[in-house]
Amino acid sequence: MKPTKEMFDSARELHVGRVQAYKRGELNDAQFRPIRLSYGLYYQLDHTSYMQRIKIPAGLMTADQMDVLAAITDDYGRGVTHVTTRQDVQIHWVPLEKTGEMYERLERVGITTRGACSDSVRNVTACPFAGVSPDAPFDVTPHAMAIHDWFLFNPLNLTLPRKFKIAVESCPLDCAQGTINDIGLYATTKGGKPGFSVWAGGGLGAAPFLAVKVLDFVPADDVLIACEAIVRIQHRSGERKLRHKARLKFLVKKVGTERFRQMVASECERVAAERGTTLREEVLAAVSAHRSPRPGQATDPVAARAGYEAWARTNVRAQRDASHVSAVVALPLGDVTADELRALARLARQYGDGTTRATNDQNLVFQSVHRSALPAFHAELVHLGLADGGAMHLTDVVTCPGSDYCSLAVTRSMGVGDRIRSHLSEAGFDGTGLGQFHVKISGCPNSCGQHHIADVGLTGMMVKDEHGIELPHYSLLVGGAVGEGKTFIGRRLFGRFAENDAPRAIVALARYYGEQRQPDERFAEFVARVGTDVLDRVAQEAVGGAIR
Repeated sequence: MKPTKEMFDSARELHVGRVQAYKRGELNDAQFRPIRLSYGLYYQLDHTSYMQRIKIPAGLMTADQMDVLAAITDDYGRGVTHVTTRQDVQIHWVPLEKTGEMYERLERVGITTRGACSDSVRNVTACPFAGVSPDAPFDVTPHAMAIHDWFLFNPLNLTLPRKFKIAVESCPLDCAQGTINDIGLYATTKGGKPGFSVWAGGGLGAAPFLAVKVLDFVPADDVLIACEAIVRIQHRSGERKLRHKARLKFLVKKVGTERFRQMVASECERVAAERGTTLREEVLAAVSAHRSPRPGQATDPVAARAGYEAWARTNVRAQRDASHVSAVVALPLGDVTADELRALARLARQYGDGTTRATNDQNLVFQSVHRSALPAFHAELVHLGLADGGAMHLTDVVTCPGSDYCSLAVTRSMGVGDRIRSHLSEAGFDGTGLGQFHVKISGCPNSCGQHHIADVGLTGMMVKDEHGIELPHYSLLVGGAVGEGKTFIGRRLFGRFAENDAPRAIVALARYYGEQRQPDERFAEFVARVGTDVLDRVAQEAVGGAIR
């Protein structure tokens, strides 16, 4: 169901009324908590100020939406926006009493925060190269949007046992990371007809679990039938007493893969019989309404600046139309200022197709940039200070917000991310020769930084020294990866590494991989071949021994 203005207005007015009741003392903190979380409004570390998460379905933002996000960032968020590992954006230090007007401004340009937290269907993620990837069977963008719209005001939403995540993928890189989601949809074809293979029950956190394939093929028009069936199963049968056991992955583990597949098949039949026609019409309407934006235009050749060739090697990706490419703008640690966001909106209009796509690696993708315009586009990025190369490579570190903002984190993951980048620069080792290589950091075991599926993943913890003083340390996981049927949880190395030692260990591991790998061997394959005992020794020697 396409959400209407009346739906948004009614929900926002209800939220504003509850905020006023809370400010008057008529609601206590415990009563107000589910209200604010249903709109993606989190307490920050001090438990008095707020962080606002904003949903960006499929990571897709128009230039007009970027302009509004920039203005909101200035007005309510101290001028900095943070791109998350689920294609959301977040702003910090939001005044509670201003949230109603902020939501209204966002809704005017088609953005909502409803369900950005709470026990709901969260932001629906999708491949940022959807629609242009030469390897994609079809454009999954409208299907992701249809899923987002259907569940936004669905009666099942906001009353699930726990958060519920859905990802839609269309290219072999698995940018959307389908197998670590409650539902992962992979675009495919059968007999020339578009559709999806359906995986379910994935999730990271303290107990990582990989999704299992539950349906080999669902016609693209039936994607909402499959999603509604699985959401219904979780709503009806998911754990509701023990919150730490309430994700769908625990239900799959409890009943077993074969039994769960039977449950999904049976529920799909039931949903199709009850409302199949309606759900198919919703998908068809979304596909019909989706129009590919106009590709960027050719420009006169511009002399390339220093660094252009290196940037183009790592940050530019081919499209189906050989005259156009996708360009990745790397955002250091996912942060972008309001002024930068406005400038990037201008570049989207001038050089791209008028949109950008946020990625799970905390970057922005500009689709359909004409090849002749790339040097000029890069020159603009240099002027903005956003021309970092190495997107999705060793220096492109991904982190959760950490203890600078989050009340659950125990370490400053963004701080150690910055240290890693600085150490790589000081060591003169950018790692681009390794190909794509992901370093991901979480400030606690919850894996918001997705450390489990990184080439090298760091998990924050506090360790007491000989004087009883707690100091930040990290455990290291190696060899994580994503892909349909090819996802691996990283293997933990021996010991815990002090915050200042972790960068040296990472450089040592990356260098050793570069020296010892076989042709075209990815790091996950390398780890499986050489084993963790060898990599333990490499990391330990680099830092003089980690704490047991």
